[in-house]
Amino acid sequence: MVSRPLRVVIFLICLLPSFAAQAQDLRVDKIFFQKKKSEFNVWLRQNHLGQILRADSVAVSSQKVTLFLRPTYSGKHTCDSLQCAWQGLERANRFANGQYFHERLLHKWAFLAEIHEGQAEVIVRCHDPAHFRAKIYSRNGRIPVEERNIRSGAVLEVKLPSTMQGINSGENNTLLRGKNLGQVCTKARRWLVTNYKDKGTPVLWRAKVDSSYTAYDEFVMEVTHLNYEICPDGFFEYHRIYVKGLQKGDDVELSWEFQGKYGSGIIFPPRKNDYKDMELHYKSNLDEYQKRLFKKMLDYLRQG
Repeated sequence: MVSRPLRVVIFLICLLPSFAAQAQDLRVDKIFFQKKKSEFNVWLRQNHLGQILRADSVAVSSQKVTLFLRPTYSGKHTCDSLQCAWQGLERANRFANGQYFHERLLHKWAFLAEIHEGQAEVIVRCHDPAHFRAKIYSRNGRIPVEERNIRSGAVLEVKLPSTMQGINSGENNTLLRGKNLGQVCTKARRWLVTNYKDKGTPVLWRAKVDSSYTAYDEFVMEVTHLNYEICPDGFFEYHRIYVKGLQKGDDVELSWEFQGKYGSGIIFPPRKNDYKDMELHYKSNLDEYQKRLFKKMLDYLRQG
C-alpha cells in the first residue's frame, strides 16, 4: 500500500503541468496589457507618429497579446493615406536605423507589455471602405509582416520624425569590415555581460543579467537590480538590449536597440510592477547612456 505522504507527493507532481500551464496563460494579466495601450499612444505621440497611428485596442489569448493600431486621420481616402504613410516609414526607418518600422513597433510593444517577441503581435488596419492591413509577429527569430494592400491613392509624402532617426545620435547600426557574423554577435554579448556584471545597487544587490535568448545572429539581454545608471533620482532600473547582425560579404552589419524602464521595486517580476518606460520621462539621460555604451562596445568589436 502506498503511504499517505507518498500519495500526496504523487498528487502534487500530477498537478505540476496544470500549474505551469496556468502560469503561462497570458489572459491572467489581461488588465495589465490593456493599460499598456495608453503608454503605447504616449510613445507614438512623443515620436511624432500620433498624427498617423493610434493604439485602438488589445486582445489577449493564452499565448499571444495583440495590439491593434488604426489611423488617426479619419477623413477622405484614409486607407490610401495610411498605406502611403506606412510604406514611407518602412523605407525611411530601414535607411536610418538598419531595421524596418514594423520591427520597431513589435519590439516596442513586447517591451511595454513585458513579454517575449514571440508572444507579441501588432496589427495595423483600416476599413474605409478600402482595406489596408499589416500583421506583424515574430517567427523563428525573424519579424515578418503580412500586408494586404489597397490600390495606390494620392501619394502622401512622409517625413521621418526626427525622434525616429535612430537611437544613437542618428544611427543604431554600423558596418564592421572584415568580420564574421557569429564571432561578432558572441563578442558583443560577452562584452555586454562583462560590462554589467559588476554593476548593481549601492547596497546589497548585484546586477542580474539574463541573455538566455541567444541565436547565431541576434540576442536579447535583460538586466535588472540596477541603480543610478540612467535615472538620477535613484529609481531601480531594467535595461533591455536587442542586437542583430547580418553578414554582407566579408563584412557584418550590426544593429541594436536599447530600451529601459524604471520603478520603485528592486525585483522586476514581469507584469507585476509599476515600472515605466524611460523614453517617456528620462529620454535625454537614456540617449546619452546608450550612446556611450554602444560606442564602447563598437570600439571593442573593431579591435583585432
